Amino acid sequence: MARKLTKLDEWPLHQTIDTFDSVATSTQNWSDGYWNCVGDPDGRVNLITAIRFYQNTNVADGYACVSLDDGRQYNLRCSRRLRPRIDELDVGPLWMEIIEGLRTFRFGCRENEHGIGFDLLWEASAPAWDETSGETGYVDGRIAFQRSNYVQLGYVTGTLRVAGREFMVDRDWVGARDHSWGLGGDSGTGGRIAGFIAPPGGVRTPSHKPAFGMRQWSLVRLPERSIFYWFHHGRDGTMAPFKSHIGHPFEANRPGEAYRGARVESAEFAGGLRRLERAVVAFERHGGRTDRFGIEVVSRPLYMQGGGYWGGFSDGRGRGIYRGEDHVEGEIWDVAHPTRVYDLSGNPVSQRQGAWAETFARFENLEDPEEKGLGLLECVIAGPYPGIDEPD
Repeated sequence: MARKLTKLDEWPLHQTIDTFDSVATSTQNWSDGYWNCVGDPDGRVNLITAIRFYQNTNVADGYACVSLDDGRQYNLRCSRRLRPRIDELDVGPLWMEIIEGLRTFRFGCRENEHGIGFDLLWEASAPAWDETSGETGYVDGRIAFQRSNYVQLGYVTGTLRVAGREFMVDRDWVGARDHSWGLGGDSGTGGRIAGFIAPPGGVRTPSHKPAFGMRQWSLVRLPERSIFYWFHHGRDGTMAPFKSHIGHPFEANRPGEAYRGARVESAEFAGGLRRLERAVVAFERHGGRTDRFGIEVVSRPLYMQGGGYWGGFSDGRGRGIYRGEDHVEGEIWDVAHPTRVYDLSGNPVSQRQGAWAETFARFENLEDPEEKGLGLLECVIAGPYPGIDEPD
């Protein structure tokens, strides 16, 4: 079949002789997409939504998941045939409109039978940061993933409706986002890759598998700066890997910087379970100064399996799989327990190791109490860790 021209081909941005209808690899699990998170200071709402294109399975899919203070998580997942509408950012009721690249966009969810709807304007508070910069990982000499992504914080305004409740979203709410592209995992394969590749016998380079200990990945908006950090804190006190970035408002015209290191001074968990409630983490600046942040989780956890991760669609095949021309599904979960998930009939819903979930948390700089903010906090505790009594 002949290649197709798209609206994107109008722009002088080609990097191969192909049109934007195709990508420069035939790997089935190549994908490209957006991940947007929204939370409020009082912890009433934890919204995560995404749209992703899988060019080599000819599928677009997406989701909107909302965890509310009523102890329930509302899930909506959708997918469609990607082409010929490869230049349209919409899947099912989900849509996105880029107004100014790396600065402003709108995203929303049209009314649907699953009771989730929103129309939101996202405005960046600081420049985006290139987190992975084209990282490649190997397993026994095989390329297991190649990935790039950037992260960014911003202000969100608009309206959100969930389960008959309506929320007016203002600039006190925080928006965090990630745009990633590349290959890796079983997305777009229905989980088949793991079924026919020999099990690893050597070293993963680098390793993204959660080590024993606590993993935190966070995006925090403060009044005069934005902070990204990611670490694995081993039960033996080691802090590796560690990555960070401090961004400043556009008008400051000031380059970003990074912390030298970090240490976990304290961590408290809900009843000895694998759900962080509060912590103190110290970040070392160049020049000797330390920022000690008190962290308090304010929202209910949001479990990403509700968005289709780890076989989370109802057919168990995960993301990037063709399910028809216009497929929409969803359900409601009971997430009132700190680490366990149930359907509304009381049946347990299987989840990722370490009770993997996203939360929103308040951050207060204990060295400068005027510096307070709100951020997305992904915290996973795998294996033995001080203060944890729950089996993994």
